[in-house]
Amino acid sequence: MGLFDSIKKREERARKKPPAVVKKEVAPRRDIDVVPLEEDVLAKEIVKPQIRYLKKIVVTSYADLERISEELQNGNVVLVDLTPLEAKPEVLEKVAEQVKGMVGALGGQAAKICKHEIKLILVPSDIRIAK
Repeated sequence: MGLFDSIKKREERARKKPPAVVKKEVAPRRDIDVVPLEEDVLAKEIVKPQIRYLKKIVVTSYADLERISEELQNGNVVLVDLTPLEAKPEVLEKVAEQVKGMVGALGGQAAKICKHEIKLILVPSDIRIAK
């Protein structure tokens, strides 16, 4: 018996032995929670982005200040046009002070956007203006 005969016998023995089969028992996963459909719909409503608007309001009297306040409280951005009040400087000054106080009380910001006309942009508290 030679060297190659002993190697061939080892290979034949290895072929004859069936490979050891390892059986794993798979347990059902109990750590996954099933979310009911109602909760899933509710979660989508909570995550749903809020629709906001950019609204233009032309101020002609003190009554328009209430509309501006409502829009800011609803989270909308407001473009305020004060040019109709240019003919009445005393009313314009009072309205401008009221708008400034209202925006400050609501936590928002205001900025003038036109050089030659009196137009302001008012944003709610969760939006900031980079000046």
